[in-house]
Amino acid sequence: MRDQPSREKIIEAAIRLFHVRGFQSTSLDEILEASGVCRSNFYYHFRSKEDLGLEALRRQAEGFETRVLQRILDERDVPARQRLARLYEAIGDRQQEEEFRYGCPFGNLAAELCGIHGEFRRRLSQFFERWEASLERCLQEGVTRGEFRPDLNARSVAQALLSQIEGAILLTKTHGHRGPIETGAQAMWMLLESR
Repeated sequence: MRDQPSREKIIEAAIRLFHVRGFQSTSLDEILEASGVCRSNFYYHFRSKEDLGLEALRRQAEGFETRVLQRILDERDVPARQRLARLYEAIGDRQQEEEFRYGCPFGNLAAELCGIHGEFRRRLSQFFERWEASLERCLQEGVTRGEFRPDLNARSVAQALLSQIEGAILLTKTHGHRGPIETGAQAMWMLLESR
């Protein structure tokens, strides 16, 4: 982080700390210490911790959408079933890399802030809607290509899959292993392919 501009150092430190400790449990002093940036420099870039939190969320959402939605779910040259398998594998791998300790940064923020902070709720809702839309497109392509059952309602199943994935990540964090993600993937195949 030494050669990065102060703003980038602050954002990266905040992303790490919010994911590990939560937004409300992370103090501005902890962010400053982790980033090596002084308070006056922080206020040059951000009006408040909330302002920083929203920018950290935007940055994380963009990264996820590039890595997962665009490079996995929206890759139309790859069969839809294979894309969904890659999604579950990527999610399980990420949780394992973090030793099943931190969960989903978006799900964590939603649980922590959506009931008390309207702007976080709005932005998280938009993020999950984009993820759901990407799932829906993938599912519909699978139906059109004959990979999935023809009577599948792609919109409803996309919402159910996203809910299942977020719940599986929470259980993975709780149990400390990737079993809930793998079980969820197996149940998904039964739903998508049974006729």
